[in-house]
Amino acid sequence: MRKKLNQWADADKAIHTIVICGFVIAFMVSIFSCQEFYIGKTEEELYREMFEVDSLISKIQFMIDSLEVDGTKVWQDH
Repeated sequence: MRKKLNQWADADKAIHTIVICGFVIAFMVSIFSCQEFYIGKTEEELYREMFEVDSLISKIQFMIDSLEVDGTKVWQDH
C-alpha cells in the first residue's frame, strides 16, 4: 500500500512541474505575441513632438539672442 502512495507522490511532483512549465511557456508566448503593439505613441507622433520641441528651443534661443543678454547684468523689475 505504501509503495502505491509513494508512486503517486512522485507523479504529483511531476504533474506540478509540468503545470508550472506550461504556465511559464504560456506567459512567454503572450509576451512575444504582444510585442508588435505599441503602448504609448507611434513613431510619427514622437517625431512630431520632437520637431515641436526643437522649434520651441530655436524660438527661445532667437529671443535670447535678440535681447542681447550676455549674463553680466542682473535682471531688475521696474
